Amino acid sequence: MKFEKSFNPIEGFDLQALNDPDFKEDSVREEIIVPILKALGYEASKPYKIIRSKGLEHPFVSVGSARKNITCIPDYLFEVDDRYAWVLEAKGPGENILSGKHVEQAYSYAIHSEIRVPLFALCNGREFVLFHISKEKPLLYFAMESLPFYFDNLAKYLAPENCLNAEFKLAKDLGLHLKRLGFESFDSIIFPNMPFGFIAQLDPDMFTTATGTKVEGGDTYAISLDFGEEVLSQMHGKIPSQAIEMLKVREKSGRKVIRFLDGNYMLTLDCRVGNELQENTDEIFLPFIVNRVL
Repeated sequence: MKFEKSFNPIEGFDLQALNDPDFKEDSVREEIIVPILKALGYEASKPYKIIRSKGLEHPFVSVGSARKNITCIPDYLFEVDDRYAWVLEAKGPGENILSGKHVEQAYSYAIHSEIRVPLFALCNGREFVLFHISKEKPLLYFAMESLPFYFDNLAKYLAPENCLNAEFKLAKDLGLHLKRLGFESFDSIIFPNMPFGFIAQLDPDMFTTATGTKVEGGDTYAISLDFGEEVLSQMHGKIPSQAIEMLKVREKSGRKVIRFLDGNYMLTLDCRVGNELQENTDEIFLPFIVNRVL
């Protein structure tokens, strides 16, 4: 499907109507979203089907001991050749669709075990934004005035013959994953039987480890865990005491790493999502802070 730059599926619509207080989410759907979807090639029947307001049998996502309810259902779910492809949320013209609760909600639909798609989008009539679940920044973002100049790119991602080409890869880092879902507001998330293969000293009073865990749907994520000396002391009887004593010794030579060559030690942890993004040569990640060892 090929479009010229001048193609405009909402040509003739006066964007000034968005300033009318009576122009709300339902008007955004009818006047803006529906013409765009038809122009992309979607319709009410197969093979390129629009599914409106699909109910979820299990309307929540959960991680560790924490559960986050999904209070709504996706506005649009797109099925291509009997496979779910992407989701779209409609919002009113005054709603923020670049960050915050609406992005969290759309993301939670995309990664939900009953849907599982790599692409999710939001439109408030004034703007359109497209995200990939494994990337922090949008794949595409434009004001509706610029739709004629962006429609080619929109079709490259979302036209039925293209949208299944998006790689499905859940966010690698669990901290970033939970931040996007809004779990950073939880003060306590319990992770049972977390494998410890090493502990590294970040600074004289802070330690860290990295491991992996599975979340709902069976997907594996990397997880970084930071903790202080009080939590380290709580590990007595759960990891070798010699390792704890060695880590408590301060040396001028730099950071110390203790590796457990005899295998992983399993610890149950009470954690919270941290606040500061960390970056190394390979990735950006958001560590968890360990509240206590259980």
